[in-house]
Amino acid sequence: MKAGKLVALGVPSASRSAAYPNIPTFKESGIPGIELNSWVGIVAPAKTPAAIVTKLNKEINAVLQDPAVKAKLLGSGIEAANVTPEQFSDEIKRDLAMYKPVVEKAGIKVN
Repeated sequence: MKAGKLVALGVPSASRSAAYPNIPTFKESGIPGIELNSWVGIVAPAKTPAAIVTKLNKEINAVLQDPAVKAKLLGSGIEAANVTPEQFSDEIKRDLAMYKPVVEKAGIKVN
């Protein structure tokens, strides 16, 4: 894009990317109905005590607020988001529900 060989039509998120603020969302570009977010997260085993999950979440979110960490991530196009374990769980559930019909229709199987 910087070399002028590609033109970004839009970002698929609900709002503009902090990494690419001049690129409109697909909706702003006249392509409604596309809203996708990618994420990277850290999970723990199912029976991890709540106190440990809370502590890990607090410490990870603190690191993500460090200006150097934020800048490094943003340089890679990644916007760090501080979320609770419950919010992250909800995000995973939404994505599973969204992609389940696609996987089923495509006949994708996991061994």
